[in-house]
Amino acid sequence: MSYTIIRPQDRKEWLQHREKGIGSSEVGTILGLNPFETPYQLWRRKKGLDAPKQENFAMKAGHYLEDAVSLFYRDETGKEIIKRSAGDWLIVNNERPFLRVSPDRTYWIPDMPKNDRNKGILECKTTQMEIDEDSVPQHWFCQLQYQLGVAELPQGALAWLTMGRKFGFKDFMFDKEFYTWMIGEVEKFWRDYIIGDQEPLPVNVDDVLLKNPRHVAGKVLEATDELIEDCRQLKELKEELSGLDTRKKELEAAIKMAMGDAEALVAPNSVKPLATWKASKGRTCFDEKKFAAENHELYQSYQYTKAGPRTFLLK
Repeated sequence: MSYTIIRPQDRKEWLQHREKGIGSSEVGTILGLNPFETPYQLWRRKKGLDAPKQENFAMKAGHYLEDAVSLFYRDETGKEIIKRSAGDWLIVNNERPFLRVSPDRTYWIPDMPKNDRNKGILECKTTQMEIDEDSVPQHWFCQLQYQLGVAELPQGALAWLTMGRKFGFKDFMFDKEFYTWMIGEVEKFWRDYIIGDQEPLPVNVDDVLLKNPRHVAGKVLEATDELIEDCRQLKELKEELSGLDTRKKELEAAIKMAMGDAEALVAPNSVKPLATWKASKGRTCFDEKKFAAENHELYQSYQYTKAGPRTFLLK
């Protein structure tokens, strides 16, 4: 075997081990397939420029529900989940120690001798999305293939619980050709960006704002023909939308004028409303001006300067 299994004493130690390499949940990001994070954002976290991800409720719920998802998979397939695979542990590639994975669960491959080669990996997911088993999220697939390759196992499965009400799964065989390509991309990211301190290119506006939260005073960029055309089209579109917004307000005003003090508007011989116009429930407000006038020093002590956002204006 060309890997080492690490079983940390606690979750804190496990997190420290994870930070020493690329985990399976980060592979989709490196490949540009993760809709929730870009390579530039991952690089910033890895280099300590941004704080590590904090575990939110959804992440904690997903961790707790791994047991439930694995039990659903066992019931659907009859495969035996390996109890010792629960918990926080890692598999680290000996030749490339930055390749490290933490499978959610493993299972025994049916009708095979129970040994380290005859296991499969089960990746457990909880989601609010409807998942098509014939088109699973690409970053999930990459995550499983990365785990299978590092763990040197022949098969695995993605299993998911949707909104706590619907279970699904999809079995996969290890794809060596895809894994080889994927590892090449991961190694390049690790070598060039983490070890080599190069900076990945921003791929969206969020990346640009992370890199450049403030403008450089007096700096002017000369527009290309393509950017000039983009500005022209954007201006044309904004004018079109402005006209639609004006018409929308006119129609709303006409309907409200007709309704007067009525709660709802219905068509003849129908009980289903075409529109409603109700007063919302009152809310408690804070009179900041009055508080500042009557408690000036206290008000001043709680004030601080916050950098303003970069505002885009089309001229």
